[in-house]
Amino acid sequence: MDSFLSLVFEMIKPTNLLDIAIIAVVGYNLYKMIRGTRAVQLLKGIAILLVLNLISEYLGLTTVNWILVKAQTVLIIAIPIIFQPELRRALEKIGTGNLWSGFKKNTDDKQNVMANVNQIIRCMTHAAKTKTGVLIAIKRKMGLGEYTDTGIEINGKLSAELLGNIFVVNTPLHDGAVIVDGDKVLAASCYLPLSDSNRLSKELGTRHRAAVGLTEVTDAVVVVVSEETGAMSIADGGVLIRDVSEQKLRELLLRKLEDPEKPVNKLMGKWGKKHGGE
Repeated sequence: MDSFLSLVFEMIKPTNLLDIAIIAVVGYNLYKMIRGTRAVQLLKGIAILLVLNLISEYLGLTTVNWILVKAQTVLIIAIPIIFQPELRRALEKIGTGNLWSGFKKNTDDKQNVMANVNQIIRCMTHAAKTKTGVLIAIKRKMGLGEYTDTGIEINGKLSAELLGNIFVVNTPLHDGAVIVDGDKVLAASCYLPLSDSNRLSKELGTRHRAAVGLTEVTDAVVVVVSEETGAMSIADGGVLIRDVSEQKLRELLLRKLEDPEKPVNKLMGKWGKKHGGE
């Protein structure tokens, strides 16, 4: 019994505890960075290959095991390429001292969300009256770093005036998307992936297809103002709801940001079906 206790006390030395704490902190922050991104699916695929490798080795499936071993060799080379965006952002966080930001208390509450939504709505309604094209992507859980990097960094306080100035026609930043995170305008003039869905109307242009395209590969919510008609639209989960009123747009954004798991077309219910969710 004494030997067991001495062994336990030896294992819980301050250096061992520090070692465990560092690994836990780094592991938690790495998980926070890739949570909700496509990297998670890739990691699941790698985990499945490793499990299959162990099973094939245990069962004596020589050919299958040989193929899986070779696949692992390829993965060692491919992983830095596949996870290049995530690795780059991790190194940037380390370099800027933001690695510990995941432990900062999140002060966003319903009032802050409402204030941010009101700024976006003000910009949208003014743009709708003047038929100014607007494309705003609102970040949620998934990182949008690879799309933010395609634009011009802003890192400004979110306001209707700032958004309005960005989308003024023929100004350097008006062409492309603005990416918003909380009360920050991260970047403008960003390129978003275009949707090739056959469900979208042929009359829709690049702006609306980009809105849907981003929501097909991320959990972002994207709002659009058509420069042809001035109609406001909202996209989420690959679904585009067109010609949304100011009141309904505000309601949807508030509910969507507070209830991120529910698709926007479900939140709209019968109204969404009537107004052409695509």
